[in-house]
Amino acid sequence: MSLIWLVALVALVLLVVWWLFPMLARILGVLIAIDALLGIVLFPDYALPARLPWLAAGVLLWLAGNWAWAAKHGVWGSRLARSFFQLPGLRHLIPRSVLIN
Repeated sequence: MSLIWLVALVALVLLVVWWLFPMLARILGVLIAIDALLGIVLFPDYALPARLPWLAAGVLLWLAGNWAWAAKHGVWGSRLARSFFQLPGLRHLIPRSVLIN
């Protein structure tokens, strides 16, 4: 294997990640958050302290996917994401390519 082969492989992986990340992150983030919420609702005594980081990770993954979608396409993928990023702390993270309504 040569260096050119390795660079080509890295470039291919980065292109696939750029293509798939926004969609996969949004879907996985929602599924992780739902799993954490169901665990908290069904088993509150056991799951409450342990599932909060899992819930936060799901929400952060969902936000990262929506941010990447907005940076890539120039529009928000959902109204909820647009509303979330209008909050005072997150307003500064809006990509420059996004049209602000």
